[in-house]
Amino acid sequence: MNINKTDSFSQKNNTISEQIQINDKLYLISEFVQEIDKLDEEVFNAKCEIREKENELNVKKTFLREELLKQIFDKFILQKTETVRKAVYLNMGLLRFVVKSYFDDIYRYKDYSGTKLANQHKQAAYTIKWIVKFKPIQIKEEYDNEDLDNVIMDINLIFALVCGFSFLSEKSITLIAKEKERKEKKSQSFYDKLLYTLRYRPFSGKQLISIFEALELSANFSGTPTSDN
Repeated sequence: MNINKTDSFSQKNNTISEQIQINDKLYLISEFVQEIDKLDEEVFNAKCEIREKENELNVKKTFLREELLKQIFDKFILQKTETVRKAVYLNMGLLRFVVKSYFDDIYRYKDYSGTKLANQHKQAAYTIKWIVKFKPIQIKEEYDNEDLDNVIMDINLIFALVCGFSFLSEKSITLIAKEKERKEKKSQSFYDKLLYTLRYRPFSGKQLISIFEALELSANFSGTPTSDN
């Protein structure tokens, strides 16, 4: 950065001193300007280098997360009936939007909190939020819409929960599964209530985070066995 002679650093008349005192040390203004120029250039170059590394890091994180969700989908869809498997497919373009939006939320949280990592509740919440929003599992055009059933209609919601639950502790997962088994048909389980919320009610990532934090407390209180992770 070159300092323009018309700015405040330049000597405009003979009444302005050519020296500046900082912390009891005298500097020539011309030397001080040179130091500012040098530091300014070093900071600019460092920011450019960091920005390049951040871009590379983000690209790699995005590819890794896409691959993780794709692998979860491959296992998820194999557990469905042949009718469901023939009716749907994973749209990679929409999946990319899911991952990008997920990381946008995560980066905003990290910038706000000053933390390096996002905990499991936030990872689960933002994953669910964006899968539900973008619905990356699409129905094939040739599929007869008259044959749509609840599984196909809710497949993105169910997939979102599967992906989100993959981030939760073993205690929480065990609690969800056991509670679902205990519930009678006339009574909704935690899983069913969460699915209902995703299907019919507006929700935010923060609300999901609170739900999973409460679930974790409940799981710890229940004394459900867990492994060390």
